[in-house]
Amino acid sequence: MKVVLSGMRPTGRMHVGHLKGVLENWVKLQENYKCYFEVADWHALTDEPTRNREVLRNTLDMVKDWLAVGIDPKKSVIFRQSLVPQHAEIHLIFSMLVSVNRLLRNPTFKEKVSELRKKKSEIKLSLNLENLSVEGEVGGIVEFIKGEDKEKGEKFLRGVIGRIKEEVLERLSFLDFDDSLIPSEISYGFLGYPVLQAADILIYKGELVPVGEDQLPHLELSREIARDFNRIYGEVFPIPEPLLTEIPKILGIDGRKMSKSYNNAIFISDTPEEITQKVKKSITDPMKIRKGDPGRPEICPIFYLHKAFNPDESYEIEENCRKGVLGCVDCKNRIAGKLISALEPYREKAGELSDDLIMDVIREGSKVARERAEETVEEVRRVLWSGS
Repeated sequence: MKVVLSGMRPTGRMHVGHLKGVLENWVKLQENYKCYFEVADWHALTDEPTRNREVLRNTLDMVKDWLAVGIDPKKSVIFRQSLVPQHAEIHLIFSMLVSVNRLLRNPTFKEKVSELRKKKSEIKLSLNLENLSVEGEVGGIVEFIKGEDKEKGEKFLRGVIGRIKEEVLERLSFLDFDDSLIPSEISYGFLGYPVLQAADILIYKGELVPVGEDQLPHLELSREIARDFNRIYGEVFPIPEPLLTEIPKILGIDGRKMSKSYNNAIFISDTPEEITQKVKKSITDPMKIRKGDPGRPEICPIFYLHKAFNPDESYEIEENCRKGVLGCVDCKNRIAGKLISALEPYREKAGELSDDLIMDVIREGSKVARERAEETVEEVRRVLWSGS
């Protein structure tokens, strides 16, 4: 069978975005491929080296959810990156084949720099209602505030100002990207993380890497490294191909990307009560204040949950939302019930898994991974030093 390599940084409990975007696909892949699923704990330190104390607990919580949704250690190799030190040796050799300029062009690196610059800009940038002078939408709502619905009007206006501020910061952060302006927080490890990623893939002679279309540039560096190594030293590595997967859009309950760091996630292991409360608190279309108001499902986190967990009814829900027939409370109640039903089997399975059992799975998988990695390392050493 062809070899598939995929993995995640240990961030702890998995949320429903992980479930629909990655884990359900992994469950299918393990039936037809030789799969290596990596806990990328070294990668977890590349942008935050003090995160080391969180890694073990996060690893156990993450792998528990992997096993609960159906990743089978009898079919797949589940391993921890730091328990396979051969990754470091291959990473070092690969780093000789990549220029600094090539790494500076990596999309994720540029995004990280822009994110840090955005944070610094936010400190300097102060927007408030008194100094803000814009026409149109904001000007009209000021009159609305003076009326009887002052509280709702002020809430809406704050949302408008927030969106303006966010757009200003976004534009500032991407203006004039200059290598000389790299923030001091960026480490050598973060700059070189794509090289370590290439080592992760190629050390198992990974032939296929599950990615979404937006992640294709990240895989390209691994392909370049494999080609360069083979050309300079000898044929060792396959050229990994993308295994394109459709990643459904799932938003957090605040409308941003679902993320543990944003505190906006619905987790696979959440109880029915937690799911209900989170769905109840989720934002919807700010223009749809009453049931009869027409809605815009394309901006509503609840609608994206319906598309992922209630696809049979999503078309009807979209139509009724746009017409104003379906109210937000009813819409939320329907998806809460669907989520509870879908996640309950996983939560029950996770409750049966002890930390000791999970550690045994990781240790056994890491042993298998080390043995396979050492075979590749020995082959690399032979071709690398064959002229010595």
